[in-house]
Amino acid sequence: MQVERLGGHAVVKVPYSNAGQGVYTITSKAELTRFMGAPHHYDRFVVQGLIGNSAWSSEDLEGRLFHVGTLPDRRGRIFAADLRVMVMSTPAGFRPVSIYARRAAAPLAERLAPDSNSWSMLGTNLSVKGADGGWSAEADRLLMMDTRDFNRLGVGLDSLIEAYVQAVLATLAIDNLSSRLLNTKGKLRRRLFRSLNDDRALLAELC
Repeated sequence: MQVERLGGHAVVKVPYSNAGQGVYTITSKAELTRFMGAPHHYDRFVVQGLIGNSAWSSEDLEGRLFHVGTLPDRRGRIFAADLRVMVMSTPAGFRPVSIYARRAAAPLAERLAPDSNSWSMLGTNLSVKGADGGWSAEADRLLMMDTRDFNRLGVGLDSLIEAYVQAVLATLAIDNLSSRLLNTKGKLRRRLFRSLNDDRALLAELC
């Protein structure tokens, strides 16, 4: 199994979900068992390496990647955080719209306990789905590009430029693939799509 090949630590994703839904961080047999036992609508998942603390990240042939995290707070705690760059296309080219970051709810632990909740340490999405199906946001974990929050991230101009370039390239890649999946009449090329993703549940929704 892919999780075992990654040293027992992995991230499993439903490729078609959003707002942090359908993302499972696996760092123990208990978390893997919960994922395997949960009901899943789709057949295919993305399994990738988990980037956690330096002592408990996934391992591959190139070694181990880990979160540097935010700058330590007064209690010496660091948090996993992501940097989000929103871009827009204009006749003159791409332009940045906004830049912000989000941090995880719990600090990165140096060692994992058997009952550790890895998602609380690695999940940075602010959206929370309630039992009634409604949504709320944990805005206290939002890091804005102001003097206070920006300094906590420990990133410089080079990192901001790299994030902007990555956002533009990702947008272009999505647009290019989407255009290839449509024929001249604007219809989905089913055979090509199926060769890239043969998830029966998804195909049933699309076709």
